[in-house]
Amino acid sequence: MYNSTDAFSQVAFRDVPQSYPLATTINCCYTLAAHFQTSPRDWVGIFKVGWSTIKDYHTFMWVESCGDSNQEQSSTRHAYFKEYYLPKDELDFYQFCYVNSSGQVCGASTPFCFKSQHPNDEQIAANGSDLMVITTQEEVEQSDREIAALKDEAHRIRQQNEKLETALREERREAAILKDKHDGLASELHSTKQQHERLLSTWQEQQEEIQRLKELLTHMNNQVELQEQNLAECTDSDHKGDDGGLLLQIELQLREAQTMIANKDAVIEEKNNLTAMLKRHNQELAQENQKLTDDMEELRKTLDDLQKRLTARSVQPEATEMCDISDDTPVVSLVDNDEQDQPTLMCRHCLESFPGSTRAEVECHERNHQVCPFCTLICDDMEQNVFEDHVYSHEM
Repeated sequence: MYNSTDAFSQVAFRDVPQSYPLATTINCCYTLAAHFQTSPRDWVGIFKVGWSTIKDYHTFMWVESCGDSNQEQSSTRHAYFKEYYLPKDELDFYQFCYVNSSGQVCGASTPFCFKSQHPNDEQIAANGSDLMVITTQEEVEQSDREIAALKDEAHRIRQQNEKLETALREERREAAILKDKHDGLASELHSTKQQHERLLSTWQEQQEEIQRLKELLTHMNNQVELQEQNLAECTDSDHKGDDGGLLLQIELQLREAQTMIANKDAVIEEKNNLTAMLKRHNQELAQENQKLTDDMEELRKTLDDLQKRLTARSVQPEATEMCDISDDTPVVSLVDNDEQDQPTLMCRHCLESFPGSTRAEVECHERNHQVCPFCTLICDDMEQNVFEDHVYSHEM
C-alpha cells in the first residue's frame, strides 16, 4: 500500500460524508495543489479500505480537464459515480483515491461507507449539508462486534458449504463407480445369456442325435433277431452241406451287426455323458444368471437411494441467504440441474433401457415377458405347449 504523505497531499478531497446512500449517484469533490500537472489519463477511483495496489479499485472515473490558470487549478472539481457501478454492501468502508497517468496515488479521502436510505434521511438531508453525526464509542464498538459476528457466521457457513460440496462430489464419484459396475454386470449377464442359448441349442441337437441313435439301435436289434432266427432255421435243416456258404454269410453279418451295436452303445453312452454335463453346466449358468440378476437389482436400489441423497443435498437455502453477509468470497450454490446423473432403468430380462421411465413401468414390462424359470431364456415367441415342453426338458 502507498504510504507517501507528500504524494497524497497533491489532491485534497472535500465534503466527504461518513456514508453515502445506496442506489444513488454520488458526487466526489476534490481540489488540486498549486502547480500540480494533470493529464487526460488521470482518474479517481473508489477503493475498499485496506487496498494494496491501484488495481484493487472497485470503479473509477476519468478526471475533468483543467486549464493553466491558478484560479482554475485551485477550484473544486467533481467526479460523478453512477449508482449502477457503486458497491452494494453496507459492511465495508471505502475511500476515494486520485491516481495520475504514471500510476501514482496523489490523494486519498477519509473512509466512508454505503447505507440504505431510511424515510427520515431525506428530511435530515433537506435541513442542510453541515449536519454533524455524533456516535459514542460504545455504539462504534457494538457495531464492530456485530460486524465481526456476522463475518464469523459467514465464514462458518462457507466452511459448511465447502464440506457439503466435498460430500456431494464424493457421492457423485460413488454413483459413477456404481453405474460402471452396473453396466459391467449387464454386459456380463448379456454374454452369459448368449452362451446359455448356444449351450441349449447344442443340448437340443444332442437330444435329437440320441433319439436318432436309439431308433437306429432298435432297427439293428430287429435285424439281429431276424438273422438269429434265420441261422437257427438253417442249423435245423437237413441240407447242411448245401447251406454252408449261407451259414457263413449270416454269421459274418451277425458279427458285423454286434460290432455296430457295441459301437452305437459307446456313442450313446458318450452322448448321455455329454448331455449330463450340459445339464449341469446349464444349472450352473442359471444359478450365475440369478446371482447377476440379484446383484443388478441391489445396484438399482443403491443408485435410487444415492440419487435421493444427492437430491436432498442439492438445496441449502441458509447458505445461499448468508452469502450476502460475506465481504468478498461468494458461496457456491449446491443446486445442480444436471440430469445426466439420473439412472437409466433397464429390463433385467431383455436388457432394454427405458430412459425417463419409472420403476413401476419397467416392472410392468418385465412381467409381460415369458421367461423359463430354470435357464431364464426369454420365450416370448414360443407357443404355450412348446414353452411347457422346454420347461419340462430341464427336469429330465
